[in-house]
Amino acid sequence: MTRTIWTMALRQMRATPRAAVLTLAGVSLGVAVFIFTVAMMDGLLVYFSSRILRIAPTLTVLPETLQPNVQPLLPQEAGKPLVMSLTRPPVPDDRPTIRGATALAAELAKLPWVEGVAPAAMTAGILGFGTARESATVFGVEPRAEAKVTEFHRLVVKGSWDRLYLTSQGVVLGYKLAERLGADVGDRILLTGEAGAAKDLEVVGILAVGIGGWDEGTAVVPLSVAQGLAGWGSDEASELRLRTPTVELERKRRQVQELSGRRVERWEETNRAALQLFRTIGITTYLLTGFVLLVAGLGIANRLATVILNKERDIAILRAYGFSRAAIRGMFLVQGLLLAIAGAILGSALAFLAISYFQAFPIRFAPREGAALAYTELFLANRPLYYGVVGLLATAIALLSSALSVRRAARVLPVEVLRGRG
Repeated sequence: MTRTIWTMALRQMRATPRAAVLTLAGVSLGVAVFIFTVAMMDGLLVYFSSRILRIAPTLTVLPETLQPNVQPLLPQEAGKPLVMSLTRPPVPDDRPTIRGATALAAELAKLPWVEGVAPAAMTAGILGFGTARESATVFGVEPRAEAKVTEFHRLVVKGSWDRLYLTSQGVVLGYKLAERLGADVGDRILLTGEAGAAKDLEVVGILAVGIGGWDEGTAVVPLSVAQGLAGWGSDEASELRLRTPTVELERKRRQVQELSGRRVERWEETNRAALQLFRTIGITTYLLTGFVLLVAGLGIANRLATVILNKERDIAILRAYGFSRAAIRGMFLVQGLLLAIAGAILGSALAFLAISYFQAFPIRFAPREGAALAYTELFLANRPLYYGVVGLLATAIALLSSALSVRRAARVLPVEVLRGRG
C-alpha cells in the first residue's frame, strides 16, 4: 500500500507539471532568501564583534571590590556552636579607583595567557581652543601598554600615536571633537579637570574609531595627565585593561577576579548594548523573512487544495475500491513532503551559490577613513547549521500546511460524489 501511495502521488505531480514547478520555485526561493538573510545578519554580528575586539580589552578589571567569604575562626566541633570571624566594615571611599594599580598590573602580566595589561584613568574635563569650549571624557593611558591591548594606535588618521609617549603634554582627539573645537594637529588646547587643575596640551593626533562616544567626546592623554586632572595618586587607575585569547574566557575571567579581588567584565558584557542591538535587528529580520517561508507553505497548501477539489471523483473511486482515509491523506501528504524536500534542497543550493559568490566578490562600501567599526563590505557567514535548520523549518511548515489542506480529501463521501451530490 505504501508503494502504491508514493506511485500515485508522483503521477499526480507529473499530471500538473506547471503547478508543481511554480510551487517548487516558491519554496526554493523562500528557503534561499531565509538562509541568505541568516548568513547576512550572523555575518554582521561576527564582523562587528571582531571589530569591537580591536578597540576593546578582552577583560576589564573594575574598581568594585568583591565581598570576601566569611570563614569560621575555629574548626566546628560536633554539638558546639559555630564560631565566625567578624571584620570591621571598610571605610567608604568615594573615589572609584584601583589603588596599587601598578603592582596589580605586574601580577596579572605574569599569567601565561595574558598578552598585555594597560592601566587607564577616565575623568571628565573641559577642552578650550580659542573661544570654543567642549566637554569631553579624558581617557588617560600608558601609550605603549595600551598598544598591546587595543588597536587605537592604528586608528589615528592624522598625526601620530607615538608622540603620546614621546611627550608628556600631548593629546589625541576624537575627530568629531576636533572638528567642533576647530583644532588640528600641532595646535595647543587647554584641558581643565574636575578638580580645577588645568593643562596646556599639544594636539598630536586625530582618532577615528567609529563609535560616537569616542569620536565625538573623547580626549586621549598620557596616564599621568589624567591622574593629575582627577586629583588621583600616581598608582591609581579607574580600570585595568587586559588582552587575552577569547577561548575559555569565562575561566580566565574567574582567575583574574580571584587574583585581583575585584569585579572583572568580559568584552561581551562591556559592549552588551551594542551586541544586543545587532541581535535585536537580527531577530526582527528573521521574523520578517520568515513570512517568505510561510507564504511558500501556503503555496503548497493551495496547490493541494486545488488538486483535491479537482480530484474529488477520483478520490471517491479510490475510497470505493477500499482505500482508507489515512491512505488518501498520505497520498497528498507525500506530494507536500516531496515539494518541501525538493524546495529545501534546491533553495539551499541557491543560497550556497549566492553566499559563495559574495564571499569571493564582496560588495564594497565607502568606509569612513580609519574608523574601526565602519562596515566596509557585505560580510556573510556560512555555516552548515543554517542549511539544516532552515531546511527543517521549511519542511515542517510545508507538512503542516499540507496536513491542514488534506482534511477535505479525507471527508469525501464516495456515495455522494458518485451520485453527483458531492
